[in-house]
Amino acid sequence: MRYSLVLSLAICTFPVHAEIYKFVDDSGHVTYTNMPKPGAKKLELPPETPAPEGASQVRDAKTTKKRKATSTPSYFPRVDAGTQARRDDMRRQLLLEELRSEQNNLTAARRALSQAARQPGSDLTRLGDAVRLHEKNIEMLNKELSHIR
Repeated sequence: MRYSLVLSLAICTFPVHAEIYKFVDDSGHVTYTNMPKPGAKKLELPPETPAPEGASQVRDAKTTKKRKATSTPSYFPRVDAGTQARRDDMRRQLLLEELRSEQNNLTAARRALSQAARQPGSDLTRLGDAVRLHEKNIEMLNKELSHIR
């Protein structure tokens, strides 16, 4: 019991460090990942500095708002607004294409379900599951689209 308590406290006090890799593809797109891949360069990030002991965890609303606005570490790579807007536009276009595809798939799945309902011995469960899957995919795609700025 005592040993497990000491061990759990020791584990909680060691800092966690993840390796970050930067990959630039042939068209110049930069990807940051925690998984190494051929051609990726490992980034050497400075260790995070812990908060001073006794630092108050209570902040007023103004300080909290300011902290949220600058929550990314200063050494973290930044993307200019134009680049981010282009990335958001490309993401929106991909999601819209996927949404159109899922809507077509949903229409086809509903048609197959209604035709199978008229035929005895059809696997209505499998067809109904396909309809629900496409409906859920459409719901999730719409949710993703609502998060794009």
